[in-house]
Amino acid sequence: MNVSDRLGIRLSDARLSVLADISNLASRQGIDAYLVGGSVRDILANGPVRDIDVMASRGARWLVESILAAGGAEMRKSSAFGTWTLVVRDVQFDLSAARRETYERPGALPSVEPGTVQDDLARRDFSVNAMAISLAGDSWGDLLDPHGGVHDLERGVIRVLHDRSFEDDATRILRAVRYSCRACLSLEPRTAMLLEEGLQYMETVSGDRIRHEIERIFLEPRAAAMLETAEDWGVLRAIHPALRLASTALRAVGGSTGTDEGRRGALLLASLVHFVRPCDVESVIRRLNMGSEWGRIVRDTVVVRERLRDLADGSGARSRARRLLDGLHPVAVESLAASLDDPAIAVRLREYVDELRHVRPLLGGGDLIAMGAPEGPLVGQLLGKLLDARLDGVIETIEDERALARRGIEQARSMQSP
Repeated sequence: MNVSDRLGIRLSDARLSVLADISNLASRQGIDAYLVGGSVRDILANGPVRDIDVMASRGARWLVESILAAGGAEMRKSSAFGTWTLVVRDVQFDLSAARRETYERPGALPSVEPGTVQDDLARRDFSVNAMAISLAGDSWGDLLDPHGGVHDLERGVIRVLHDRSFEDDATRILRAVRYSCRACLSLEPRTAMLLEEGLQYMETVSGDRIRHEIERIFLEPRAAAMLETAEDWGVLRAIHPALRLASTALRAVGGSTGTDEGRRGALLLASLVHFVRPCDVESVIRRLNMGSEWGRIVRDTVVVRERLRDLADGSGARSRARRLLDGLHPVAVESLAASLDDPAIAVRLREYVDELRHVRPLLGGGDLIAMGAPEGPLVGQLLGKLLDARLDGVIETIEDERALARRGIEQARSMQSP
């Protein structure tokens, strides 16, 4: 089967030109080059081609050096597994050496050795990702499909290549979640059974690898649907028993593709930890080996939830809300606001994020000292009183602040007088 016509339709002229250059360089050195993996799947499925993945069956390093030597190319990164990320004429692609992989134990990183194109396709996660398109001049566009990927695409199913696939690498479960929602694919029946049995092997995978897969989900336009699928399949519980979705908060942010990626990811993370108990917080953070930012979001989301009852007390509402929420991550506050049934508390949380956290007194510490306040704790106390009064509408102008500050300074002096 030759799919060269599909290449011409699905790939831009810039991408086709770069692939043609790679083909010429590979042919001169007797290297067989192929388009592989998700690139092929997307082309055959008539979907957007996200990434370009090229594989060389031998001499991959020579091919990389030839591309760089030809000029106009930049190497962005390389790995010990024999993969390189290159940019040629603004076209980024990954180039890898064909390899064979074996797994010493469940969850371990694979042992890698050079292999053939058949070996490389056999190591992949699902049949729809185990196809290759030849880039050789005399066989340009020829499709290699040894595992029935085309048939599975036509059936709309995800199928593993062998029964130990999820045992070898349980992160494939999270990839199955992504592919199923992204391309509306269902699990082939035996694969569904193997996935359910394979959930137990999630604990064999490092926190870094699981977190990386979650981060990739957060970047997807259909991230909300993917997280809901992960919960439905029992994947979240397999990662950590405390993880459970706050569906309302999830839906509020899940479809907002215009939101900044970092903020959107943070909101999605918060939706995963709404129901984490305080005693489980540090365990969740350790399980995913979270950095400081993620760790803060998880901790603060739990803290905000614990303070909701106090926020229900409307006395001194604005200043009290500011004191209860001050210093907590805005994403934690915003995410809880999206999930609440109580509209009054939800409004107060949103008000904190949008307005209250930005309010400051017009007078500063230096102004208070110039008015006669002694340096020390009194300055901080007075600034706090000014802030509360401004938040609660007791004062509005800078003259109001000065009057309140003078009364506070005079009161402090009178208390210190013998």
